[in-house]
Amino acid sequence: MPIYNKVPDNPTTAPTERIRLDERFVSLIVAEDAQDRLEAQELRQLVHRALQALSDDEMRVIQLRYQYKKSPGQVATRLGISRDAMAALEQSGLEKLRQGLEDWHRGV
Repeated sequence: MPIYNKVPDNPTTAPTERIRLDERFVSLIVAEDAQDRLEAQELRQLVHRALQALSDDEMRVIQLRYQYKKSPGQVATRLGISRDAMAALEQSGLEKLRQGLEDWHRGV
């Protein structure tokens, strides 16, 4: 399991290094037999590809909202943007993730 980096307190001045979302959620959806482990690996690869489609700002918003469970107001304040801009970034990021995972969802 990879080591997860903490989101810096001031991500607007942080380097643009990508921080991966926590993959432990996969274990909550997929049971543990050989077939399921194979499907979990496929899901990890699809999630990884979908995450690569996100812009840096979309990635920061998704991380703060869903990995670190910050409120929309907290995320907007931390990133120094308006709530509307934060909501737009969140919406576009989630849409990109949904599109990247459509094939897996149809196969389940």
